[in-house]
Amino acid sequence: MEKKVQIALGSRAISLLLPKKFIRTTLPSLIFPLLLIFLTCRPLPPVQAFASGQLDFFYFNPDSVQSNFSLLTRGMNHFFTNKGYEIHFQAFSQQADFDLLLATRKPTLVMVPAWYYEQYGKERGLTPLLTPLNGNKANYTKILLERSSTSCNGYIAGKTVAVTSMGPNTDKQLAKFFNNGRTFDFSSSHIIITPKDADALYALALGQVDLAVVGKNTIDLIGAANAKIVSIVKEISPSKPVPMPLFCILEGATSSEEAARIRQIFLSMTGEQPLPEFMDMLQFNGWQNAML
Repeated sequence: MEKKVQIALGSRAISLLLPKKFIRTTLPSLIFPLLLIFLTCRPLPPVQAFASGQLDFFYFNPDSVQSNFSLLTRGMNHFFTNKGYEIHFQAFSQQADFDLLLATRKPTLVMVPAWYYEQYGKERGLTPLLTPLNGNKANYTKILLERSSTSCNGYIAGKTVAVTSMGPNTDKQLAKFFNNGRTFDFSSSHIIITPKDADALYALALGQVDLAVVGKNTIDLIGAANAKIVSIVKEISPSKPVPMPLFCILEGATSSEEAARIRQIFLSMTGEQPLPEFMDMLQFNGWQNAML
């Protein structure tokens, strides 16, 4: 005598007419082999696109015109996701925090000021990959400012100067970029380090310091939003061209093939319209191979 048996395998089921004796004595011993065959022969689920495309990207650039890190993170995440990468992007305003995580987390990608690479890059395993362009140039200008109501006549000894960090010898770095036909005694001034470029401008506008060194792009950006702040200050001197930050990979963090792919993704954006959102935020309009 036969009996109808339904066997469920995952989302599928099959119906069989089997002898009752077979069902009672033999079928139980076949369940496990049948299940094993089903599991080993069924199609594998698709591999996730990000399985080999996860990146840690650390960003430290005090002169950045974009000081809203939440917006910048969103823009970076959107861009890299569209390129097939799962990214953990983290922006830093303090060098001490950046240095600590760089030593412990070992990210794949890093963007740092040129002065940082010159002073620390090799010992920390950074390999420059690309340089962003601002107005098709691989450099930008910083401006030495004072309040419109004062005049130091170029004499800055003893004055307080708000500026973003350029390393432990910020005064010497400032002298290198500003002593161009005029001599400014930054070594005898009082350097006040601000976490972000905009903070130096605000400190001067509020009368908290005597002078400030601020990127021209930052001045223009803030002036477009609040002309009153910019009207409170005036230019003393522009700097020599300051190198744009460097987009680096960390030694051993990825293969040469992957580094080449990332390089090409960024180079292909030069001349592209519209630019990715994060490039608009940072006022980058292209990329070139790093040349040191």
